[in-house]
Amino acid sequence: MNSPRLLVISVDAMEDVDEAYARTLPAFGRILADPARAQIQAVFPTLTYPNHTAQITGCPPAVTGIFNNVQMQAGVDHPDWFWWYKLIQVPTLLDRAAALGMKIATVQWPVTAGAPFDVVVPEIGNEDRTGGVEATMRAACSERGYELFEAHRDKIIEKPKRNHGPFAAAVAAEVLRADRPDVMFLHLVELDAARHKHGPRGPHVEEALRTVDGRLATILAALDEIGADETNIVIVSDHGQLDVVQHTNLNTLLAQRGLLATDGHGHLLNWDAYVHSSGLSGQLFVSPDITAEKRRRLEDLLDEVLADPTYRIRKVWTARDARDAFGLDGPFDYVLESDPGVIVGGALDRRAVVRNTDPDFGGNLGNHGHHPGAGGQPVFFATGPAFVPGADAGRHKMIDEAPTLARALGVELPAARGVAMEDLLE
Repeated sequence: MNSPRLLVISVDAMEDVDEAYARTLPAFGRILADPARAQIQAVFPTLTYPNHTAQITGCPPAVTGIFNNVQMQAGVDHPDWFWWYKLIQVPTLLDRAAALGMKIATVQWPVTAGAPFDVVVPEIGNEDRTGGVEATMRAACSERGYELFEAHRDKIIEKPKRNHGPFAAAVAAEVLRADRPDVMFLHLVELDAARHKHGPRGPHVEEALRTVDGRLATILAALDEIGADETNIVIVSDHGQLDVVQHTNLNTLLAQRGLLATDGHGHLLNWDAYVHSSGLSGQLFVSPDITAEKRRRLEDLLDEVLADPTYRIRKVWTARDARDAFGLDGPFDYVLESDPGVIVGGALDRRAVVRNTDPDFGGNLGNHGHHPGAGGQPVFFATGPAFVPGADAGRHKMIDEAPTLARALGVELPAARGVAMEDLLE
């Protein structure tokens, strides 16, 4: 490959307000000394998987098919995530680069399980539904990726909650040294986990940034051995987070109106309408077999929910309107936009409204999935031969990242709906 290599590092849930502290840290500070930059507006919903897919396609969920983190599996407590690369319905930047003979590596990047590249160590879970860890990783990794998984799996921290951060950094460092890919995409999640558990703001954010800085130091040390000056390094993020103030469990109301049925123990029996949560928003599915009378009953309920401030649902978008406004579409009929900080839950065994002051609140203190205009915004920082030091492109959409990265690689991305951030590029 004649052009410089590309290393893209996603720091999940990093917000624009984090930059000032990150610049004081050694590894972050090296990259953020004088980068090309943009403030990014995420795709809706502001979830990890739709946005990471937008980052490698330049397309919104209506085009990629990745409209949520998890698939619609009504009544399943832990639905399958959109893990598998084959679910993406449009060519990616990685496909285009590989077609030109570039060596591609992905480490913990969402929606890359089973991807046809040189080094693939994907983010994946629900292993109990896919034959266990060994069978799942054998199917999901490339041959080289599985070898790396076996070599470094002891670095995965399992308790109190699974943490792939040390594993991802170690794998990425070895890939850089030993495999020397032309393109690498890496995903680090510890900042996101901290914000989920403790809320969007507080000392835990700086602590998590310091942890991520240690991961970056491991990666930059490997990069120095093979030529950091010949590498375009890009730090991106996928969304911010908001304080969770309420859960609005609309499936409870659907059950009360006879639009879905449970066995009384929270297990779904059947449904005419069903809310699939996307965190701080929701996607409402309607059975194609719903009767006209039940359809009227559903529409009346939606009108009531909008009119009653208790539920804090600010707008119900039809799928067509959501596609026009946000580029969001899928097999659902409606998109439910809530007030900032209100989870549109899919629970079948809880009260319709649970506030964060209630004793049975439970769950995360921070979350996302909200309207992309709310709260802290995702970042884009880039340094290296392809980028203008100190350039600021201002406000751009998430779907503009992939065309920008394609230009840095000298790759065409004709399916992209976004445009390259020309002001950042040499």
